[in-house]
Amino acid sequence: ALQGQFSSRGRGLLKPSLRMRKTSLCLLAAIALLALSKLEVKPLLHSLITTAQEWKVRQPLATALVSIVLVIAWILSFLPLTALEVSIGFLFGVRVGYIVVYLGKVIGCTLSFALGRTVAHDWAQRQFGKHDLLKAIDLAVAREPYKICFIVRLAYIPIALKNFGLAVLSVDTQVFFASLVSVELFNSCVLVTVGSTAKDLGDLISGRQPNSTEQVAVMLTGCAFLIGLLVYLTGLTQRALREVRDNKQAGQAKTG
Repeated sequence: ALQGQFSSRGRGLLKPSLRMRKTSLCLLAAIALLALSKLEVKPLLHSLITTAQEWKVRQPLATALVSIVLVIAWILSFLPLTALEVSIGFLFGVRVGYIVVYLGKVIGCTLSFALGRTVAHDWAQRQFGKHDLLKAIDLAVAREPYKICFIVRLAYIPIALKNFGLAVLSVDTQVFFASLVSVELFNSCVLVTVGSTAKDLGDLISGRQPNSTEQVAVMLTGCAFLIGLLVYLTGLTQRALREVRDNKQAGQAKTG
């Protein structure tokens, strides 16, 4: 009996310790990501790519691996990703740049989704759960999960909303991952190609370089999918509300 009592006390002491450790790790990660998100993106990016150009000559594989980690950190810190993608295309060219960006985005988005489902769930719920768009998406996902996740992935909305936002909804992990690996095959290729055709890194990052046909096409495609998503969700929401109202009236008629 005494042994059982001591073991139960040990478990009781262990639980707060684990909770404190988890809370501390989450706090440190949040501070690090917040610090990254406050940085000036364009000067930082210009400095990183300039340094990477020197490294690439001596250590091409190591430079590519570090670039993948950079893409992951960029996604987790909510920094705008487009400038980094085209810069990697400028640095590595289409073939290697595409592999770097694609792997970084798949890993980074998967980690964001996993964090939103686990240790950062409460934070993600407070930040993204209040959006009306996500509430409508949650309603639609229950009916057509693959279709909605693919449309959201293609839509012209912040990448954090595509990752942490979907994490707080009833989206199956398998559906999220399938839409991610499929859509990014296209998205990553286009932006890297745009970067590979640039002549000057400073103009590319600062936005002084004229928009190419590929950039305009990507923006128009993303906007078209966003408009289509909003129209579809509006109709679906109205239909669902109508069904709820009809079911409520039917229930009142039966009780009456």
